[in-house]
Amino acid sequence: MRTPHRGQTLAGIVCALFTAFVHDALAQTTSTSAAPAAPELLLDFDRPEAWAMKYFTSATFVSGLNVPGETKSGALGIGLEGGWLPRLSESKQRVGFNGAVPEDLNKAPVFLRPRVTVGLPHRLAIIAAIDPPIRAFGVTPRLAALALQWTMVDRHDWSVGWRAHGQTGSVTGAITCPARALAFAPGSPGNPRGCDAESSDVATLRYGGVEVQTARRMSRTMLVHAAVGVNIIDGAFETGAQTFGSLDRTLLRATGVTFSTSAGVAYPIGDRLAIAADGFYTPLTVKRTPASPRAIDPLINARVLVTYWIHR
Repeated sequence: MRTPHRGQTLAGIVCALFTAFVHDALAQTTSTSAAPAAPELLLDFDRPEAWAMKYFTSATFVSGLNVPGETKSGALGIGLEGGWLPRLSESKQRVGFNGAVPEDLNKAPVFLRPRVTVGLPHRLAIIAAIDPPIRAFGVTPRLAALALQWTMVDRHDWSVGWRAHGQTGSVTGAITCPARALAFAPGSPGNPRGCDAESSDVATLRYGGVEVQTARRMSRTMLVHAAVGVNIIDGAFETGAQTFGSLDRTLLRATGVTFSTSAGVAYPIGDRLAIAADGFYTPLTVKRTPASPRAIDPLINARVLVTYWIHR
Protein backbone atom coordinates (compact mmCIF):
# COMPACT_ATOMS: atom_id res chain seq x y z
CA MET A 1 0.00 0.00 0.00
CA ARG A 2 1.33 3.41 -0.95
CA THR A 3 2.04 5.75 1.95
CA PRO A 4 0.64 9.30 1.50
CA HIS A 5 3.25 11.99 0.97
CA ARG A 6 3.73 14.28 4.01
CA GLY A 7 2.74 17.32 1.93
CA GLN A 8 -0.45 15.61 0.77
CA THR A 9 -1.35 14.69 4.37
CA LEU A 10 -0.74 18.23 5.62
CA ALA A 11 -2.71 19.68 2.72
CA GLY A 12 -5.59 17.33 3.53
CA ILE A 13 -5.65 18.50 7.13
CA VAL A 14 -5.56 22.17 6.09
CA CYS A 15 -8.37 21.64 3.56
CA ALA A 16 -10.51 19.79 6.12
CA LEU A 17 -10.13 22.58 8.68
CA PHE A 18 -10.74 25.21 6.01
CA THR A 19 -13.88 23.42 4.77
CA ALA A 20 -15.27 23.21 8.29
CA PHE A 21 -14.69 26.93 8.85
CA VAL A 22 -16.23 27.84 5.48
CA HIS A 23 -19.29 25.79 6.36
CA ASP A 24 -19.62 27.69 9.65
CA ALA A 25 -19.06 31.06 7.95
CA LEU A 26 -21.70 30.32 5.32
CA ALA A 27 -24.11 29.08 7.96
CA GLN A 28 -23.64 32.30 9.96
CA THR A 29 -24.20 34.44 6.86
CA THR A 30 -27.22 32.43 5.73
CA SER A 31 -28.88 32.45 9.15
CA THR A 32 -28.37 36.20 9.46
CA SER A 33 -29.69 36.88 5.98
CA ALA A 34 -32.65 34.62 6.57
CA ALA A 35 -34.00 36.58 9.53
CA PRO A 36 -36.91 38.59 8.31
CA ALA A 37 -37.16 38.96 4.55
CA ALA A 38 -35.28 42.01 3.35
CA PRO A 39 -35.63 44.14 0.24
CA GLU A 40 -32.70 43.30 -2.03
CA LEU A 41 -30.99 45.80 -4.31
CA LEU A 42 -28.39 44.98 -6.98
CA LEU A 43 -26.09 48.00 -7.16
CA ASP A 44 -24.03 49.41 -9.98
CA PHE A 45 -20.37 48.56 -9.25
CA ASP A 46 -19.46 52.27 -9.20
CA ARG A 47 -21.95 53.32 -6.50
CA PRO A 48 -20.47 54.50 -3.19
CA GLU A 49 -21.90 51.51 -1.31
CA ALA A 50 -20.30 49.14 -3.84
CA TRP A 51 -17.01 51.04 -3.56
CA ALA A 52 -16.98 50.41 0.21
CA MET A 53 -17.60 46.69 -0.38
CA LYS A 54 -14.74 46.34 -2.85
CA TYR A 55 -12.44 48.55 -0.77
CA PHE A 56 -12.65 46.34 2.33
CA THR A 57 -12.80 43.09 0.37
CA SER A 58 -9.59 44.12 -1.45
CA ALA A 59 -7.90 44.64 1.91
CA THR A 60 -8.30 40.90 2.58
CA PHE A 61 -6.85 39.54 -0.69
CA VAL A 62 -4.47 36.59 -0.26
CA SER A 63 -2.06 38.13 -2.75
CA GLY A 64 1.63 38.95 -2.93
CA LEU A 65 3.78 38.41 0.19
CA ASN A 66 5.96 35.72 -1.38
CA VAL A 67 8.12 33.89 1.13
CA PRO A 68 11.21 31.85 0.13
CA GLY A 69 10.67 28.09 0.35
CA GLU A 70 6.88 28.12 0.43
CA THR A 71 6.56 25.75 -2.56
CA LYS A 72 9.12 23.23 -1.29
CA SER A 73 7.43 19.82 -1.06
CA GLY A 74 6.56 18.90 2.52
CA ALA A 75 7.11 22.40 3.90
CA LEU A 76 4.78 23.54 6.67
CA GLY A 77 4.69 27.17 7.77
CA ILE A 78 2.57 28.97 10.35
CA GLY A 79 2.26 32.70 9.78
CA LEU A 80 0.67 35.88 11.01
CA GLU A 81 -0.44 38.38 8.38
CA GLY A 82 -1.18 42.02 9.02
CA GLY A 83 -2.49 44.75 6.75
CA TRP A 84 -2.86 48.47 7.34
CA LEU A 85 -6.34 49.90 6.78
CA PRO A 86 -5.94 53.62 5.96
CA ARG A 87 -8.29 55.94 7.83
CA LEU A 88 -11.00 57.27 5.54
CA SER A 89 -11.98 60.92 5.47
CA GLU A 90 -15.50 62.03 6.32
CA SER A 91 -16.32 62.50 2.63
CA LYS A 92 -15.16 58.96 1.77
CA GLN A 93 -17.28 57.51 4.56
CA ARG A 94 -20.35 59.14 3.00
CA VAL A 95 -21.51 56.03 1.13
CA GLY A 96 -25.05 55.38 2.42
CA PHE A 97 -28.06 56.07 0.19
CA ASN A 98 -25.88 56.55 -2.91
CA GLY A 99 -23.45 58.92 -1.20
CA ALA A 100 -25.92 60.95 0.86
CA VAL A 101 -25.33 59.55 4.39
CA PRO A 102 -22.07 58.83 6.26
CA GLU A 103 -21.31 55.37 7.64
CA ASP A 104 -18.87 54.34 10.38
CA LEU A 105 -16.18 52.76 8.17
CA ASN A 106 -13.15 53.58 10.33
CA LYS A 107 -13.59 50.62 12.65
CA ALA A 108 -10.21 48.89 12.57
CA PRO A 109 -6.79 50.41 11.78
CA VAL A 110 -5.34 46.99 10.89
CA PHE A 111 -6.43 43.65 9.49
CA LEU A 112 -4.85 40.60 11.18
CA ARG A 113 -5.16 36.88 10.54
CA PRO A 114 -3.19 33.65 10.96
CA ARG A 115 -2.33 31.63 7.88
CA VAL A 116 -0.92 28.20 7.14
CA THR A 117 1.26 27.32 4.14
CA VAL A 118 1.78 23.72 2.99
CA GLY A 119 4.29 22.88 0.26
CA LEU A 120 3.16 20.20 -2.21
CA PRO A 121 4.95 18.21 -4.90
CA HIS A 122 5.57 19.73 -8.34
CA ARG A 123 6.29 23.22 -6.94
CA LEU A 124 2.74 23.66 -5.68
CA ALA A 125 1.64 25.16 -2.37
CA ILE A 126 -1.66 25.62 -0.62
CA ILE A 127 -2.31 28.60 1.67
CA ALA A 128 -5.20 28.84 4.14
CA ALA A 129 -6.01 32.01 6.08
CA ILE A 130 -8.77 32.23 8.68
CA ASP A 131 -10.04 35.23 10.60
CA PRO A 132 -11.96 33.62 13.50
CA PRO A 133 -15.04 35.19 15.14
CA ILE A 134 -13.12 37.15 17.76
CA ARG A 135 -14.56 40.62 18.31
CA ALA A 136 -12.04 43.46 18.03
CA PHE A 137 -12.32 47.16 17.17
CA GLY A 138 -16.12 46.81 17.34
CA VAL A 139 -16.38 44.19 14.57
CA THR A 140 -16.64 40.39 14.50
CA PRO A 141 -15.08 38.70 11.45
CA ARG A 142 -15.92 35.25 10.08
CA LEU A 143 -13.62 35.04 7.08
CA ALA A 144 -11.91 32.08 5.42
CA ALA A 145 -9.54 32.37 2.46
CA LEU A 146 -7.74 29.74 0.41
CA ALA A 147 -5.04 29.98 -2.26
CA LEU A 148 -3.30 27.53 -4.59
CA GLN A 149 0.12 28.58 -5.84
CA TRP A 150 2.33 27.11 -8.55
CA THR A 151 5.86 28.13 -9.41
CA MET A 152 6.06 27.66 -13.19
CA VAL A 153 9.72 28.67 -13.59
CA ASP A 154 12.21 28.21 -10.77
CA ARG A 155 15.80 29.27 -11.34
CA HIS A 156 18.49 29.98 -8.79
CA ASP A 157 18.05 33.75 -8.87
CA TRP A 158 14.50 34.23 -10.11
CA SER A 159 11.10 32.57 -10.44
CA VAL A 160 7.72 33.07 -12.10
CA GLY A 161 4.43 31.62 -10.89
CA TRP A 162 0.73 32.18 -10.41
CA ARG A 163 -1.70 32.04 -7.52
CA ALA A 164 -5.44 31.39 -7.57
CA HIS A 165 -7.14 32.64 -4.41
CA GLY A 166 -10.58 33.32 -2.97
CA GLN A 167 -12.52 34.04 0.19
CA THR A 168 -15.92 33.64 1.74
CA GLY A 169 -17.44 34.90 4.98
CA SER A 170 -18.59 38.11 6.60
CA VAL A 171 -17.85 40.86 9.11
CA THR A 172 -20.49 42.05 11.60
CA GLY A 173 -20.50 45.47 13.25
CA ALA A 174 -22.38 48.70 13.93
CA ILE A 175 -21.70 50.45 10.63
CA THR A 176 -24.96 52.19 9.75
CA CYS A 177 -25.92 53.06 13.33
CA PRO A 178 -22.83 53.41 15.54
CA ALA A 179 -23.16 54.14 19.23
CA ARG A 180 -22.17 57.79 18.77
CA ALA A 181 -25.24 58.46 16.59
CA LEU A 182 -27.58 57.61 19.48
CA ALA A 183 -26.60 60.81 21.30
CA PHE A 184 -28.54 62.78 18.67
CA ALA A 185 -32.26 62.94 17.87
CA PRO A 186 -33.41 60.67 15.01
CA GLY A 187 -33.34 62.61 11.75
CA SER A 188 -30.96 65.29 13.04
CA PRO A 189 -27.62 66.04 11.30
CA GLY A 190 -25.84 63.86 13.87
CA ASN A 191 -28.27 60.99 13.29
CA PRO A 192 -29.54 61.29 9.69
CA ARG A 193 -30.61 57.66 9.44
CA GLY A 194 -32.92 57.98 12.44
CA CYS A 195 -31.12 55.33 14.48
CA ASP A 196 -32.97 54.19 17.61
CA ALA A 197 -30.35 51.60 18.66
CA GLU A 198 -26.88 50.42 17.74
CA SER A 199 -27.03 48.36 14.55
CA SER A 200 -25.75 44.87 13.78
CA ASP A 201 -24.85 45.06 10.09
CA VAL A 202 -23.31 42.22 8.09
CA ALA A 203 -20.81 42.84 5.28
CA THR A 204 -20.05 39.80 3.11
CA LEU A 205 -16.48 40.02 1.75
CA ARG A 206 -16.48 37.35 -0.95
CA TYR A 207 -14.15 37.22 -3.95
CA GLY A 208 -12.11 35.03 -6.30
CA GLY A 209 -8.94 36.03 -8.12
CA VAL A 210 -5.80 34.99 -9.93
CA GLU A 211 -2.42 36.69 -10.12
CA VAL A 212 0.93 36.27 -11.86
CA GLN A 213 3.98 36.59 -9.63
CA THR A 214 7.68 37.06 -10.19
CA ALA A 215 10.53 37.05 -7.69
CA ARG A 216 14.25 37.71 -7.91
CA ARG A 217 16.91 36.92 -5.35
CA MET A 218 19.06 40.02 -4.86
CA SER A 219 21.35 38.49 -2.26
CA ARG A 220 21.53 35.48 0.03
CA THR A 221 19.25 37.26 2.50
CA MET A 222 16.87 39.30 0.34
CA LEU A 223 14.21 38.45 -2.21
CA VAL A 224 12.24 41.08 -4.15
CA HIS A 225 8.89 40.17 -5.69
CA ALA A 226 5.93 41.64 -7.57
CA ALA A 227 2.48 40.48 -8.63
CA VAL A 228 -0.37 41.59 -10.91
CA GLY A 229 -3.87 40.17 -10.54
CA VAL A 230 -7.49 40.26 -11.66
CA ASN A 231 -10.32 39.66 -9.21
CA ILE A 232 -14.07 39.11 -9.20
CA ILE A 233 -15.72 40.66 -6.12
CA ASP A 234 -19.16 39.44 -5.09
CA GLY A 235 -20.00 41.65 -2.13
CA ALA A 236 -23.11 42.12 -0.04
CA PHE A 237 -24.17 44.36 2.81
CA GLU A 238 -27.19 43.63 4.98
CA THR A 239 -28.41 46.44 7.21
CA GLY A 240 -29.48 45.43 10.69
CA ALA A 241 -30.72 48.70 12.15
CA GLN A 242 -33.70 50.00 14.10
CA THR A 243 -34.50 53.36 12.46
CA PHE A 244 -37.46 55.66 13.10
CA GLY A 245 -39.13 52.89 15.08
CA SER A 246 -38.92 50.14 12.44
CA LEU A 247 -36.41 47.44 11.53
CA ASP A 248 -34.31 48.10 8.41
CA ARG A 249 -32.89 44.90 6.91
CA THR A 250 -32.14 46.15 3.39
CA LEU A 251 -29.76 43.88 1.50
CA LEU A 252 -27.36 45.45 -1.00
CA ARG A 253 -25.36 43.40 -3.51
CA ALA A 254 -22.59 44.37 -5.94
CA THR A 255 -20.53 42.24 -8.30
CA GLY A 256 -17.70 43.28 -10.60
CA VAL A 257 -14.08 42.97 -11.68
CA THR A 258 -11.06 44.76 -10.20
CA PHE A 259 -7.33 44.74 -10.88
CA SER A 260 -4.54 44.78 -8.32
CA THR A 261 -0.78 44.90 -8.06
CA SER A 262 1.75 44.52 -5.28
CA ALA A 263 5.51 44.57 -4.78
CA GLY A 264 7.78 43.99 -1.85
CA VAL A 265 10.73 42.23 -0.25
CA ALA A 266 11.23 39.08 1.81
CA TYR A 267 14.00 38.18 4.25
CA PRO A 268 14.77 34.76 5.70
CA ILE A 269 15.87 35.01 9.32
CA GLY A 270 17.84 31.89 10.16
CA ASP A 271 16.53 28.51 9.04
CA ARG A 272 13.00 28.77 10.42
CA LEU A 273 11.77 32.35 10.29
CA ALA A 274 10.94 34.59 7.33
CA ILE A 275 9.38 38.03 7.01
CA ALA A 276 7.81 39.62 3.94
CA ALA A 277 6.55 43.18 3.45
CA ASP A 278 4.51 44.47 0.50
CA GLY A 279 2.95 47.61 -0.85
CA PHE A 280 -0.50 46.94 -2.38
CA TYR A 281 -2.49 48.98 -4.89
CA THR A 282 -5.88 48.48 -6.52
CA PRO A 283 -7.65 51.23 -8.54
CA LEU A 284 -11.32 51.29 -7.51
CA THR A 285 -13.87 53.22 -9.54
CA VAL A 286 -16.61 55.25 -7.83
CA LYS A 287 -19.24 57.91 -8.49
CA ARG A 288 -19.50 59.71 -5.15
CA THR A 289 -22.93 61.17 -6.02
CA PRO A 290 -25.33 60.35 -8.89
CA ALA A 291 -24.25 63.54 -10.65
CA SER A 292 -20.50 63.03 -10.11
CA PRO A 293 -18.21 61.74 -12.85
CA ARG A 294 -16.64 58.35 -12.43
CA ALA A 295 -13.31 58.60 -10.59
CA ILE A 296 -10.55 56.33 -9.28
CA ASP A 297 -10.41 56.13 -5.49
CA PRO A 298 -7.86 53.38 -4.82
CA LEU A 299 -6.88 51.26 -1.88
CA ILE A 300 -3.18 51.71 -1.16
CA ASN A 301 -1.83 49.93 1.88
CA ALA A 302 1.10 48.06 3.38
CA ARG A 303 1.11 44.41 4.38
CA VAL A 304 3.43 42.24 6.46
CA LEU A 305 3.70 38.47 6.85
CA VAL A 306 5.83 36.69 9.45
CA THR A 307 6.20 32.94 8.86
CA TYR A 308 7.69 30.27 11.10
CA TRP A 309 8.61 27.10 9.24
CA ILE A 310 7.82 24.04 11.35
CA HIS A 311 9.13 21.82 8.58
CA ARG A 312 11.08 22.67 5.43
